[in-house]
Amino acid sequence: MIRNYLKIAFRNLFKNKLYSLINIGGLGVGMAVSFMLLLYVYNEFTFDKFYPNDDRLYSVLRNQAADGEIQTSGATSLPVAAALLKDFPEVEKAAHTNWPNDRLFKYKDKTLNLLMLSGDPSILDIFSYEFVRGSKKTAFAELSSVVLTQSGAKTLFGDEDPMGKFVKIDNTRSAKVTGIIKDAPANSSRKFQALGSWTMQEADMPWLKTSGWGNHSFRTYVLLKPGTDVARLNKKLAGLFQKYVPEDKENKFMLFQYSRAHLYSDFKNGVSVGGQIRYVRLFLILAIGILLIACINFMNLSTARSENRAREVGVRKVVGASRFSLIWQFMGESLLMSLISFVLALLIIHASLDYFNGMTHKNLSIPYGLSYFWIAGLGVTIITGIIAGSYPALFLSSFRPVKVLKGINNAGRATLRPRQVLVTLQFVFATGLILSTILIYKQLNYIKNLPTGYSKDGLVEIPQVGKIYDQFESFRRDAMATGAVTEAASTSGTITNDGSSSWGIKWPGQLPGEDKLPISQMVTTYHFTQTFGIKILEGRDFDIGRPSDSTAIMLNESAVKLMRLKEPLGTVVFWQGVNRTVIGVVKDFIWGKAYEPIKPVIIGFEKGWAGTATLKLNKNMAVSTALAKLEAVYKKYNAEYPFDYKFVDELYDEKFATEQLLGNLTNSFTVLAIVISCLGLFGLSSFSAEQRRKEIGIRKVLGASTRNLWYNLSKEFIVLVSIGFVIGAAFSIYFMSQWLQSYTYRTSISVWVFATTIIISLGVTLITVSWQAIKAAVTNPVKNLRSE
Repeated sequence: MIRNYLKIAFRNLFKNKLYSLINIGGLGVGMAVSFMLLLYVYNEFTFDKFYPNDDRLYSVLRNQAADGEIQTSGATSLPVAAALLKDFPEVEKAAHTNWPNDRLFKYKDKTLNLLMLSGDPSILDIFSYEFVRGSKKTAFAELSSVVLTQSGAKTLFGDEDPMGKFVKIDNTRSAKVTGIIKDAPANSSRKFQALGSWTMQEADMPWLKTSGWGNHSFRTYVLLKPGTDVARLNKKLAGLFQKYVPEDKENKFMLFQYSRAHLYSDFKNGVSVGGQIRYVRLFLILAIGILLIACINFMNLSTARSENRAREVGVRKVVGASRFSLIWQFMGESLLMSLISFVLALLIIHASLDYFNGMTHKNLSIPYGLSYFWIAGLGVTIITGIIAGSYPALFLSSFRPVKVLKGINNAGRATLRPRQVLVTLQFVFATGLILSTILIYKQLNYIKNLPTGYSKDGLVEIPQVGKIYDQFESFRRDAMATGAVTEAASTSGTITNDGSSSWGIKWPGQLPGEDKLPISQMVTTYHFTQTFGIKILEGRDFDIGRPSDSTAIMLNESAVKLMRLKEPLGTVVFWQGVNRTVIGVVKDFIWGKAYEPIKPVIIGFEKGWAGTATLKLNKNMAVSTALAKLEAVYKKYNAEYPFDYKFVDELYDEKFATEQLLGNLTNSFTVLAIVISCLGLFGLSSFSAEQRRKEIGIRKVLGASTRNLWYNLSKEFIVLVSIGFVIGAAFSIYFMSQWLQSYTYRTSISVWVFATTIIISLGVTLITVSWQAIKAAVTNPVKNLRSE
């Protein structure tokens, strides 16, 4: 029986090659796209989930009341870890770390930058790092100890055994390699190549030993005891800061599960309100939607061709076939096509996964060796086959044999309305994707083109390390002397990222409680406004010829507004423990997120905070030539350091990485959804023309023109696409309006967006169906009517 079913199934596939190709191709492409999206979704949902103690691993977050809102940050102070262990028996282990940063490692004659993290020894237990050499018990037994990851060890030592070898860090600290740990998986938030002991960090930076509760420059992690009620612990934890700093009523701590941070990193008033999860859910909807479009194609073509198989069904019923056996036969054919499509999907994924990884900045792969992949893949294939074949199987098996064998069969009419509904559903989804893609790119271009307040073109950043830290002015003069650089400035950090803030700031006319407001801060020395092209509204920049500027500050417009300063120049502001004089007011510039209101910023003078050197390349010199000359000067000061540089405009564009990814993915999958929909339209229009060939012949004999025949064959699809546009546009307006609400600065939903969408939808539809319509219209009517 099964052998007979397979014979019939394969016979039908080869007998109707065009429809089989369209069905299998449509399902294969749909499944391939869906599987790639599901790989991405799975990768995101399993982010940081690989730690053995995932359910007990938490980050310590700090909530700070500011300007009527609560701001949440992962930055904490050093005493927090010890206080948690002392005051809360629910905490099994606690540790603090710094933020990973590039450090120069030297072994023999080889020097390179490795991303290094420093932390308490208990960090090894909290994150359960797996040692391949050495052990966590002895890893930090000595003060000058460093643990390398497998990739870090390979990069620095090659094939040589690194255990027990000494390396030099930043040309100053000698450290012994005491362990090798496995690299973190690709879907990990904590990535580093070297892990140093905290005692070594304190030895190199003695001020860390006395760092108090007010310096929030570190991260704190805890491992809770099994069975801990986290909600109850958070209520107790809220008063920890006030226990040690009674006068501070604004700061409160809370625990947040570490593995949730990747998807739920957005907080509002101390409560997680989402984050990356909204994009992951969108991609999941895309995966399901595109697969459904492919299934709809299958249903449409199978039901449209039902008239061709009506006699087969009638004969089978007459010779005793039950409806169940017929359903099983047609479902079997559907499952067979799904399995063939699954194989095709794997081939498509294999060919296009590198492109998809480049688009998503991931390193996804098909896990052929894992049983769950095959279970999930075949499960989706079977479900797809059942969904795609359910309606055709139920419909075809319902034919009455007497009517069919007499030639009385209204299958075409019976399937007309369901097919119309399914085609409309396809274009509801396709229209929604087109409209959403246009709006996403419109919003992306809008926020990218907002005035930044500074000139980012031609700016290059390099880390201020080695001799450039102490001799920046000499380095600047030498760089400018080559003609490669026209200006340069030293700052505490990049201008593309708001990375620092301060509070306890006082100014004349301050209201009670305003000294607790956190205000963003950037520290620099000289040449700041000239380098970045920031406009000075009042006063001046720091002047190297005025020693008194060492206690001066500049404010941006928003800071002046916050402080309500009518005449800001000459105002004394208490900042960083010293009274400072305002010497300048600069125009607001985008420092944090481009789609949020610009924050107040204090630009202070401090030589000891140097971290980034920003240089303005000579626009009259080729970039490659300028960089080569700049590297020569850099090597003069830091011969052993690699010349690492970043373009500011590229760093600025990274602010929109999520929106850019969303736009690229929706754009690509919109095209694929349209292609899959068009495969179905092509098949349906082909079958419609075949069914109506006699009608077309009669109309031509009676004088109908090719244009009239084309219109008659195309109008059904134009109406369906138009209905799909109206419904899809309604859904898109609602969801995209919600999405745009997350941006302070947002574009409008213009009329031209809808006009473009309907033009694309109708244009694609007409191109798809016109070929078959015109082909049918120009066919000799004698050929179609000769059997009459």
